[in-house]
Parts: sequence; C-alpha cells; structure tokens
Amino acid sequence: MKKKLTRFVLAFVAIFALVSLAACSTNATNKSKSTADTVTIKTSTGKTKVPTNPKKIVVLDYGAADTIRALGKTDSIVGMPMDTLPSYLSGLKDQKGITNVGNLKEVDLEKVASLNPDLIILSGRTQAQLDEFKKIAPTVYFETSSTDYWGSVKTNIQELAKVFGSDAEKTAQDKIADIDKIVEKAKTANKDTKLTTLTVMLNEGSLAGISPEGRFSFIYNSLGFKPTSLNIPNEQGGGGKKASGQKDKSAQGQKSGGNHGTSLSFESISQVNPDIIFVVDRTLAIGGDDTKNSDILNNTLLQETNAGKNGRIVTLTPDLWYLSGGGLESTKLMFEEASKYAGQ
Repeated sequence: MKKKLTRFVLAFVAIFALVSLAACSTNATNKSKSTADTVTIKTSTGKTKVPTNPKKIVVLDYGAADTIRALGKTDSIVGMPMDTLPSYLSGLKDQKGITNVGNLKEVDLEKVASLNPDLIILSGRTQAQLDEFKKIAPTVYFETSSTDYWGSVKTNIQELAKVFGSDAEKTAQDKIADIDKIVEKAKTANKDTKLTTLTVMLNEGSLAGISPEGRFSFIYNSLGFKPTSLNIPNEQGGGGKKASGQKDKSAQGQKSGGNHGTSLSFESISQVNPDIIFVVDRTLAIGGDDTKNSDILNNTLLQETNAGKNGRIVTLTPDLWYLSGGGLESTKLMFEEASKYAGQ
C-alpha cells in the first residue's frame, strides 16, 4: 500500500512538473512572439511602439508612401489621399486594395477607421489631428528639418524601414547611398560657385520668394546652391538671414501666409540679378487654373536677369515639389532635378 501511494505521489509530481514546464515554455514563447510583433521607432511624435510588418497602413504623407513603395511594401498600404495624388505616384491609383481617404488637408476619419489599420502615418498637413488618429491606431509623423533636411530625411527613412525588418533596412541603406552620391556630386560642383540662386513660388497670379531656410532649404544646405542677397523671411517661422558677405536687399513684399513664401516685386529680383531661378508652380500642382501665372515668367525684368538671359529660369515638376518630398523616391527625383544646374 505504501509503495502504491509513493508511486502515485511520484507520478503526480512528474505530471505537475511537465505541465508547469509546458506552461513556462508557452509563456516564454508568447512573450517572445509579443516582443517580435512590435518595434519601437523614433519619430517627431516621440518613441512609438508599432506593429512589425503591418498588413494595413493608412499613409497620409506622400513621401512616406513613396518610401514604402521603394521598400517593396506597397501591398501594406490600404488607405491614401488620392484626390491630389502627384504624378510620380499615379501608379498607385491602379493598385488594388488602396482606398481613397480624401486629400492632403481633408481626411475622412470614418473611412480611415473603417479600414481598421495597424498603423497610420500623418503628414505635416494632418499632424494637428494626431490625437484623433491615435484613437484609431498607432500613429506617427515624420518631420523634416529645414537646417539639415537630408540628414533628417535619412533618419526618417531608416526608422520607417525598421517597421519592415532587416531586408527593408538594407534596401533603405542602399537607396540612401545612391542619393548620397547625388548630394556629393552637387556639393562638389557648387563648392566654389559664384552663381546665385533664387527659389520662387507661383500662386494664383502672384510671385513669392521662398527663404533659403524655408521649405526648400535643401537646395542650399544639402545641394550647395548659393542664395541671393534678398532677405526673405522664413515662412516656417523665424526671420531670413542675410547671405554671408552680401548687402541686405529687402524682399519688398508682404508675407503670403502658410508655406507659400513672401511676395516679391520684379524690381527686387532684378536688383539682385540671380543666375538661377527655381520656380514651383503651386497652382499647377493642385490642378488649378494656371492662366494667371502664364505671363509672370515672361516679365521683362525677369528675362533680363542672368537667369533669364542664360535660360536658367527653371520650372520644377510642380506636384512633386509642392505636394511631396521627404521620401526615398521623391527626394531622389527632387535632388536630381535641381542638381542638373549645379556649378553652371
């Protein structure tokens, strides 16, 4: 009887040990799986834990969308603003499974929620609604720096690539290296340049200057173009600085608000006589009536500048430059387009 009882107790202990071991193993596996299913990335909204390899992403930023496409993860996009889709992303209109959630400024929150996304990526135009989107899914925003544009873009791309794993990170590194070559080539060509560059925006028949420290600051601080001496206020906040070693020339205009620059007179442009004028046509970018802009660039004072005489009044791809940027594809396209004039 004693032996039977002893055997029973030993058997019970053995079974209990096996069950406990199995439970511990399951807990460890679940914990490991839980850890592997999320990754913490750094964004402008702080450190955020997001799902790895998310199956359903709503992307409200075209730069982030083109990065996702460049990483080969287009199938993960389930929602985007399609009403104002720039031409370089037009192929996404035919992509199955992507729902139109509005435009860059007005996003249908109910439609976004109905998609049950794993991740939402905001744009600068929607970041003010961060708290509303966070109620739907983990939400991030990748901001770019006006003082170190390319550096901030590289960081953003690498952080986004982490979401998709090591293969995506390697792809991102390779594509970043390709853009680095464009940057270095432009900087080298512009290193000793004496040519000056002015960036302007056309908008409903008006001409506005964009500060060298403003939304297209990378033309100067990343690609090495030399700004004119026009003192154009930074539309993103803060005053524009005088170009080093040059006299201050007033922009002689009024701020047009938002990121649309400061209105310029033809006389002020003629006075500084830029060698290159980069033009971003906002009206064309948003599909508006461009008839009011058609004669601005033919103004005699503009055509008599060095830029006008030498065929260097350059109209950049409107929807690319105004609606997008900050992604692997958009940054490369923009850098390539501007860099054609480096050192000329």
